Amino acid sequence: MQIRPGSLLIAHPVHSDIKYTEHVVYITESSPMNTSGLTLNHLSHHDLRKLMEHHGVEWPIDNTVYIGGPVNTGALVMLHSDDWYSSNTMQIDKNLSMSSDDLMIKKLGMGNVPEWYRLFLGCESWDADDLAHQLKKAKPEWLLLANPSRALIELSDKSLWHHAVAEYSQDVFDTYF
Repeated sequence: MQIRPGSLLIAHPVHSDIKYTEHVVYITESSPMNTSGLTLNHLSHHDLRKLMEHHGVEWPIDNTVYIGGPVNTGALVMLHSDDWYSSNTMQIDKNLSMSSDDLMIKKLGMGNVPEWYRLFLGCESWDADDLAHQLKKAKPEWLLLANPSRALIELSDKSLWHHAVAEYSQDVFDTYF
């Protein structure tokens, strides 16, 4: 199975590296050189209002900020529905896009928001060969869900990993039976 933008990496229930226990990563970019994504289910303890004040924006709403991963942790990234755009928006799949720029922050601060969105600090990144190896090992570290439901991606509670494993299991069952 090919890793592509819009797919999910789900930490293997038995074989995953301890640092990735119960991680669910939405793949945002994949090339022959590297793969990047956002961890969907790890909350940060950052105060979004303070982060926005740092950018000179008065933030009217209380949002949760997630830790997208350990790479470029100073960058605020928004995964969002494709009904919205900013000056640095990248389409990921037919439903979702990703933005990260100062205009995005200003638009959000003025109440110009997409139908659905989630904010992240940082991202995950792998050398493409390393990630492919992690998926093909006899005891793989990740499960790859090629076509996750949008409802799964938008799920924000602590049971996201459990729901992802269940959707992966159903996908495998449907493929073979």
